Amino acid sequence: MSSLNYTTRTEGQTKINTITWTIPNFINLLNNKTTKDIRTEKSKDKNSDVTDTRFQLKMIFIGRDNDVIELYYLSPVPVFLKAILTMCLKRFEERSIVIKEYHTVQANKWQYLSTLFKKEIADDGRDVYLLSDGSLRLKFQFLVTNDIKVDRTNVPKTQLAYDFENLLNNGLFSDITIKSAEGIEHKVHKAVLASRSAVLRAHFEHNTTECYTNIVESPLESDVLNEVLTFIYSDKAPKVDEMPEKLLAAADYYQLSRLKSLCEESLHKKLTVENAIETLQLADLHSAKVLKLSTLEFIKDGQAKLITKTEGWAKVKSVDLIKTIYEYIMNDDMEIDIT
Repeated sequence: MSSLNYTTRTEGQTKINTITWTIPNFINLLNNKTTKDIRTEKSKDKNSDVTDTRFQLKMIFIGRDNDVIELYYLSPVPVFLKAILTMCLKRFEERSIVIKEYHTVQANKWQYLSTLFKKEIADDGRDVYLLSDGSLRLKFQFLVTNDIKVDRTNVPKTQLAYDFENLLNNGLFSDITIKSAEGIEHKVHKAVLASRSAVLRAHFEHNTTECYTNIVESPLESDVLNEVLTFIYSDKAPKVDEMPEKLLAAADYYQLSRLKSLCEESLHKKLTVENAIETLQLADLHSAKVLKLSTLEFIKDGQAKLITKTEGWAKVKSVDLIKTIYEYIMNDDMEIDIT
């Protein structure tokens, strides 16, 4: 049985809810293919008439071998909050995994928070991510505020991100130009581009045309290139929910793994019966493994018959894609290659 430690404290108009969730024998749980999800329970105080305002947590296992673990939270009342997820490591160390800035959360609706990967926990990082007794310990912090004036622009962020974004916007000390597909020019900095993208770095490492002209021709349309450059300089993608498909392709092209993950998360939240096939094809085209797994699981989870009646299904031409869907749905014990 997992254990839960729940504490609350107040700072000004902000109530800080801290939940430490410890799951023992986590490797065994990962290797149990019948495991689908685990979750915390609501408080059961029969002697109290007060509405329970404590958060609930849920962990969903995706894939035949539980390759992907998604984390969700639920608030019993509507709140305006900031969510922070931290992994507790050995030797009392901690590592922040994700921070979601202030946003409105509906009551009694599971909210996606983050994704973990079995390979990182069970293989590469077992000695790091698990405690000495083999348990996985996660710390969730939900900062709930009553100040409705708080918005993204007022939430404190690292000054470094702001400084670099200003560097992009004013073009100060720029030493190279990058052009969009339409020919729109952006004054940028070779060192910044090279440090963030291996693809862009390759333009400057050898005797390339870009080394002599100091001009990089990008295949991206101007609005997409703007967003990519914003991410490169500030690590933010403010329009990711407006154009996740285009940004996924751009992130794949320039090998921006974090931007790619943000796009996968956005597309996962928008997944429906009508767009499932298009989303699966997009994930397959751009090697978005997490999105591909979650879409296959969505199709398998009682949606297959409805999806075969959609326009997207009628337009499928890839035999390999149909085979992948069929094998994922029909063969529970088969090793499916989704790369």
